[in-house]
Amino acid sequence: MSSTLLLRPILKPDLGKLAEAYELVEDFTIIHAQQTICIPAFFQYDGASIPSPIWPAIGTPFNPRFMRAALFHDWLYYTHLLTREQADSFFYDILLQDGVHSITARLMREAVANFGRWHWENDAEDMAYLEHLKRRIIADNRSLAVYGLTPPI
Repeated sequence: MSSTLLLRPILKPDLGKLAEAYELVEDFTIIHAQQTICIPAFFQYDGASIPSPIWPAIGTPFNPRFMRAALFHDWLYYTHLLTREQADSFFYDILLQDGVHSITARLMREAVANFGRWHWENDAEDMAYLEHLKRRIIADNRSLAVYGLTPPI
């Protein structure tokens, strides 16, 4: 586990799910509101979901100040370890911790609150990705419980 977010770009994302992705190199943990959330190495995500027309105003999906918040937000949307509202609030808090201007962080929080519902429910591709990730974690001799995950189905 590292206190530094270590990512590597992925040329061919797992299961072809994401067009552009980064993969977590080492487990990454954060404690927030007395909750410990650990994301496993191998988890792939696509940065902050920011439509390209507003990049000049907000920033690009892979802006370094957005990366931790987007990582945890995507993980929580996949795993449902928190409620959607808690995940969105957590996202906002991390943005502020990482130096995102409060107005920008509020705009981003409102965007996930208003549009995140379309991504909250896991579809068949999401479930297949999670099962694939679980198998990779087990093959790496790590416990799924550390990440709040159950064994593969």
